Amino acid sequence: MKLLKILVPFAALALLMAACNLDDAVSGDNPDTGSDVKLVINEYLASNDACCFPEFDYPDWFELYNYGDVAVDLGGMYVSDSKSDYKAFQIPTGSSDVTTVQPGGFIVIFCDGMPERGPLHTSFKLGSGGEDITLTESNGLAVIDELSYGPQDTDISEGRNPDGSDNWQKFTSPTPGESNTGEAPTFPPTIANIAVTPETINPGDAVMISATVSDSDGDLQNVIVTYGADLSAGMEKDMVVASDDEYSADLGSFDDGSVIYFFITASDAAEHVTVSDTLSFQVGFVPPVLYINEFMASNDTTYYDPATDDYPDWIEIYNPSSKPVNIGGYYVTDGLDELTAWQIPDTQPDSTTIPANGFLLLLADKKPEYGVLHIKLKLSGGGEQIGFTAPNGTTLIDSLTYGEQTTDVSEGRLPDGSDNWTNFTNPTPGASNN
Repeated sequence: MKLLKILVPFAALALLMAACNLDDAVSGDNPDTGSDVKLVINEYLASNDACCFPEFDYPDWFELYNYGDVAVDLGGMYVSDSKSDYKAFQIPTGSSDVTTVQPGGFIVIFCDGMPERGPLHTSFKLGSGGEDITLTESNGLAVIDELSYGPQDTDISEGRNPDGSDNWQKFTSPTPGESNTGEAPTFPPTIANIAVTPETINPGDAVMISATVSDSDGDLQNVIVTYGADLSAGMEKDMVVASDDEYSADLGSFDDGSVIYFFITASDAAEHVTVSDTLSFQVGFVPPVLYINEFMASNDTTYYDPATDDYPDWIEIYNPSSKPVNIGGYYVTDGLDELTAWQIPDTQPDSTTIPANGFLLLLADKKPEYGVLHIKLKLSGGGEQIGFTAPNGTTLIDSLTYGEQTTDVSEGRLPDGSDNWTNFTNPTPGASNN
């Protein structure tokens, strides 16, 4: 489930950007990288839900651009999603008809974790929470091009415009394998960091809804929260600016046991409209005690999943109580500004119930078609966040921020559920860390 649901804009796109000489836009010697190969990472999409390449199940991807006058065969070169491991995946040799980039041409590298699909499909996936992309010569030493990126918006790419230049911008209509130079898009508002306060709501408490609402075009007009026990007859209230891009609205107080649903709508002068997910809060709700107890964000050989024939990233949830807890309907995220990034299906309680004093493993492999415990997220080996949220979409049960990871080494609490985090060279997915 995505936090933002962006409606089709009605405004025309902006004027055509002026062209520039690519020899001026890109240094021919790449002095900062130590390589003379005239390739650059030109565009990428690290959160692909429904944008491009449905024949490959909407993979993450990045595009290379050859700004030179000589064809370049990628065979033997390395690509990676981490600057700590430039040799994460080597593009196979012997397929020059597929792996050669013509002068002035483009080629797409598919980051789907399925190299069996072809020489341009890598063994890794890109993290939507932010990480690295690198391209290195076949000696594994000379870096041709590299970049680091932050949290990404679903189905919106980032690329150079004009091609090969140092000017990066977002594209609401990505152009994998084609030139980025064209009309500059306008952008809809974004809604993030939705919160309900107080965290535990008692009868008579004033309930405040807050969110970060911004518009990169600077033409935001209205921010409204719609709320009620029945949204078909819901009430509306303008959200007011608290500071910078922070908006809030006081909804007043509610009776004990009340369940109130709400969503936020933001609109701009270009007639873009962005609507958040429908979230909720319940007066008197006390969330269960659950912990993110162990995780692995760079799994090469440690935990094998026979269903996918792969080594996925994983997150372990620990239930310290004396009663089982069904986490069907709960949310998992790799960015704490979007607590509802992925909702665990509530259709198979036998699979999603954590026994008393037990553990449950969530596989972060972006392959939810393989079962309810496969989440449509991938953890970044370069470091990011993990959040676990109640079914209302606003109550954060547990969260953490982690740094760069070591392959096949997990991080976890020792003892289980404590505040003491340590590394495990012998991980224990689905079992006690003690």
